[in-house]
Amino acid sequence: MEGSSCLKMGIPLLFFFFLFMRLFGVINGDRSQYDECKASRCSHHGPPVRFPFWLKDQAVPDHCGYPGFELSCSEEKRRTILELPNSVKLLVKKINYTSQEMVVRHLDDCLQRQIVNRNISATPFHFTDSIDVSFFNCSENKSESLWHWAPTPSTCPPSDTVYIFPSDYSLTEVNLTSCRKIFNATLPKHILYGENEFSMNWSNPNCRNCEAKGKQCQRKKKSNSTEPKIECIPKPAKG
Repeated sequence: MEGSSCLKMGIPLLFFFFLFMRLFGVINGDRSQYDECKASRCSHHGPPVRFPFWLKDQAVPDHCGYPGFELSCSEEKRRTILELPNSVKLLVKKINYTSQEMVVRHLDDCLQRQIVNRNISATPFHFTDSIDVSFFNCSENKSESLWHWAPTPSTCPPSDTVYIFPSDYSLTEVNLTSCRKIFNATLPKHILYGENEFSMNWSNPNCRNCEAKGKQCQRKKKSNSTEPKIECIPKPAKG
């Protein structure tokens, strides 16, 4: 009877022991995944860099970043840099992971040169508030009815006067003598008003709900899909 009684008492203890070990393993597994992909910065004042972004200067596991979200740290001032196609570099000022937006500014103050080289269609990013415009290079000054693009003399090469206006503007109402069209472009509206800072956003990967719940997004380590899949993991309790 005594042996039977001890056996009955031992079964619940054994059950709770295995339950504890299971929970301990899950917690440590979550912490391990979180520590692998914890945020980093280029400087104390720089924005936190974490999934989907990653710093190419640091060795991080593949699941901690997403294709197209590579950032780097500048050598001179340890600033956070996003490089677009054609070597256009933007300074990343802020990143909002819940709304999936970031505030950037040009490193090169010659905005005309930056715009000629800009092409974000091949990137995951979009201008938050944009407008389609046309650029014209004119050898003579034109009417104020056209939006005037004034390059900064100290940073831009000498050139003719460049005018810019919305692409849907009626060309029949303007005098384009001595002008030639350079290109069409989609621009952040802020740049048209002389501001060098604007915002960009991304839709994929979509981690808004995960971030809003206080959890963390990352790529699945094992996936048979050709497109990276994401998962939402809980952040480990502090302590």
